[in-house]
Amino acid sequence: MFSIIKYITTFVCILILSNGCRQPVIPTEEDLAGYGWTLYEQGEYQEAREWFYDAVDKDSSYADGFNGIGWCFGKLRQADSAAAYFHISQTKPFDPYDTPDLDLDLYAGLTFAYSGMHVDSLVRTYAAYVLVERPELGPWYFSHDNKINHLDIRLELALADFNMGYFVSCRDNLQSLYNDTYYQSFPS
Repeated sequence: MFSIIKYITTFVCILILSNGCRQPVIPTEEDLAGYGWTLYEQGEYQEAREWFYDAVDKDSSYADGFNGIGWCFGKLRQADSAAAYFHISQTKPFDPYDTPDLDLDLYAGLTFAYSGMHVDSLVRTYAAYVLVERPELGPWYFSHDNKINHLDIRLELALADFNMGYFVSCRDNLQSLYNDTYYQSFPS
């Protein structure tokens, strides 16, 4: 009798444990892109790009995935590919709660991409979108690389102005950069 209870108890325990095992985890496009951004922040741009590709393969309307691919191509010095993916990302809907600065990140990425391709008129166009005043949020900075911010955009704008012969505008942008309180906070 005792051995029958022992076998039944063992069988019930095995049955409970086998049914309680964890099911396979299937990552979402946000998970894939999130890990892509982690790799990007660590400087692993090619590997990060693959994770972003996986995110957009999973959901072809995922704007932040295309944004990530664009920034990876930018870091890999492939400005034309970066611009192409930023433009694709612009056509996709995004949730401003999940990715609040995605539009500014895209405009900043396009500013850098067109600067790399020496298309100064488009540098001026996209820089203007990034440099718009946002009193409630403060100036733009790239959340995945805090060394990239509005000052870099202002410098690209000044360079484009210079290249196009808009010397007064170039001077004004450099003066604006120099007078910026964020710039002034750095020790000389």
